[in-house]
This record gives sequence, structure tokens and C-alpha cells, in this order.
Amino acid sequence: MDKTKRGIALFITLMVIASIMSIIAVSFTYLEKVQKDAGATSAILQGNLLQKNTVNILKRFFPEGKDNSEKLKLIYTMPLMLSEAKSGFGLNLSCKPLMVGVPISWLDNSLFPQTPKKAVLAKKVLTLVMEQYDVQEPNELERLIMKSVTGKVSQNEDNAPRIKSKKGVVSKNQFDRIISDYRLQFDDPKVFLIPWERYFSFTKVDKKTQIDGAYLTPEFISVAFEVPIEIVKEGWMVGESTLQSFLTENSIMEPIDKNIYSNQALNAMHCEETYAYRDGQYKINFDYIEGRSGNFEFNGKAE
Repeated sequence: MDKTKRGIALFITLMVIASIMSIIAVSFTYLEKVQKDAGATSAILQGNLLQKNTVNILKRFFPEGKDNSEKLKLIYTMPLMLSEAKSGFGLNLSCKPLMVGVPISWLDNSLFPQTPKKAVLAKKVLTLVMEQYDVQEPNELERLIMKSVTGKVSQNEDNAPRIKSKKGVVSKNQFDRIISDYRLQFDDPKVFLIPWERYFSFTKVDKKTQIDGAYLTPEFISVAFEVPIEIVKEGWMVGESTLQSFLTENSIMEPIDKNIYSNQALNAMHCEETYAYRDGQYKINFDYIEGRSGNFEFNGKAE
């Protein structure tokens, strides 16, 4: 049995490498066409091409609606590093689970009125996290977050803009700006100590969006189900355990809402690609969820 498992793992590994090799092969072809362009412009074009090619490969390698648990384990634990000596082009691809906490957008209870439990969960997690980290002005922090999530501005808010804010927080960078605004307004450095990505996910959502039932963080499970973090860390095996089995083993009878949690690993990940181009290193980030991508970011030349 062990030999069979090792054989399957090796086969999957070779498939991953072969798939990613096709990304870099296409990139090399395109590289010749942009060699005469300005360095920064070429790097951006190259980044866009890499993202599109990578997404196409992910679509083929992680079929929508399928249980791809074993392949997901591989891509999460084995960053891929490829290079081509002639052109000096190099690529490093790493991905990690995306839906490991409650989507921050679920705080907007008007988003999915047919599933009010999503907003209830998001509000519960936010409240408990602020209490746990002793945020000095929790009401003000919540107000700033809700203003960005819903796009609504209080009529009594001092210096309120005349135009509504753009609705929704769909990236961690957007959320970081909210946190920085709160820190500056209320002089509360504790807000920077909170590992927000351990409790929330930051990406565009729709009515089908679920939280990854296999890759939840211990911190999220602790606050969502009110279990001491020590117990969670001892019993929860990320990518191995199922939420239902963990709760049952710890005598927690709370039913699992299938509209909120998936019962298997999701094809939802955040990927980062670092690539060498000419005399510089560049980085791009993007989210991949069931065949679609979003939150593409070109981070420029690395120092």
C-alpha cells in the first residue's frame, strides 16, 4: 500500500512539473518578442503573460468540482523553481490555501440575505478577535471596516465624503489600508499585532463561495467554534483533518453548515510568482478559485 501511495505521489509530482514547464516554455517564446522594449514595461507584460498561462494550467490540473486533495497538498508543499540559462529567465511559483478563514466581505449582511449565517459568523469572528487582542477602539475599527465592506457612509460621520466608497474589500492590501487608517486615527498599535489573514480571507466572493473545510487555520477554528487554541493546535491537522471529524472528536455537536464550509479541500489558492528578467527580480500575485482568477498584483522590481 505504501509503495502504491509513493507511486501516485511521484506521478502527481511529475505531472505538476510537466504542467509548469509548459508555462515557462510559452514565456520564453514571448520573451524574444519583448526584448527590445523598455525593461519595466517588458517585465509587466511578462508578468501578465505568466499569470494567464499559470491560470490556464491550474484550470487543467485542478478540474472544477473535483476532489483534488492530493494534488493540492503537493502544490502547497512544493514550490517550483525553474530556469533557462540562455535567456537568464527564471521562475519561482508558490501557492497556499486561500479560503482559510471567513471572507471579510461576509460582514455585509445585504450581500447574501438568503444565507444570514454568513454575516453572523463574520461579525462573531471580528468581535472575538478584537476582544482577544484588546483593540482599544473596537467600535471605531468595526465602523471603518464596515464602511469599506458595505460602501455606506454614516450621515453623522465627521468629514464624510460626498461620494460613497467603492463597495467591498477584495484584497489584503485594501484591508491593510483600513488598518493603517485606524492606527493613525486612534493611536492603537495593537491592531498591527493581529494576524488578520489567520482569521479572514480577502478575495471576491459570490453565492457559491465557501470556507475551505480542509485548510482552516487553528486560529480561525478557535474563535469560530470557541475552542481553546491549545486544543485546536494539538488535534487539528491542516490538510489532513476534516472539520466534522475534528469537532466530533472534541465533543462539539455544532452542525456543519454546507453553505459556509466545504467538506473537502477547495480549488482555491493564492499564488505568488517571482521571476528573473534581464537584470532584475519581479513578483506577481493572484488568487485562483475554481477556474477564475482575481486580485492580480504586479509588485514591481524587488530590491
